[in-house]
Amino acid sequence: MTEIVHDAQIIEVLPNVVRAEIKTESACKLCVLKNSCQMHETSSRIIDIPVEKGHTFQCYDHVKVAISLNEGFLALFWGYIFPLMLVLMVLFAALLGGLTELSSGICSIIVLIPYYFGLSLKKNFWKKKLHFKIVDKN
Repeated sequence: MTEIVHDAQIIEVLPNVVRAEIKTESACKLCVLKNSCQMHETSSRIIDIPVEKGHTFQCYDHVKVAISLNEGFLALFWGYIFPLMLVLMVLFAALLGGLTELSSGICSIIVLIPYYFGLSLKKNFWKKKLHFKIVDKN
């Protein structure tokens, strides 16, 4: 099974969990003009990775973390693809229902508020469903 691998840095070591920070960079990373156009951006995500006893990790260690491709697609679907489909369905339903374009657009965006609120309520469910693991210590 293939995996999605990211470089990460450990920021906290707890008894059975390691907290790591993944820094992602835009595609501008390889561009020659990245410093000139000011479009270069980085973002970071902090993830909790369960570890077995016997592993010794320290703060600021660089590691590679991985998630299976199926789990990555699952996160992609529920985080981005399904909300896009939801927005488009509400937009077209509102337009066919006779609302103006502005009202339809507002309704289609407002529908995302309860959706993402519901996703955040299920945070523990997603932690059980999506498993990161440390595959290599640099």
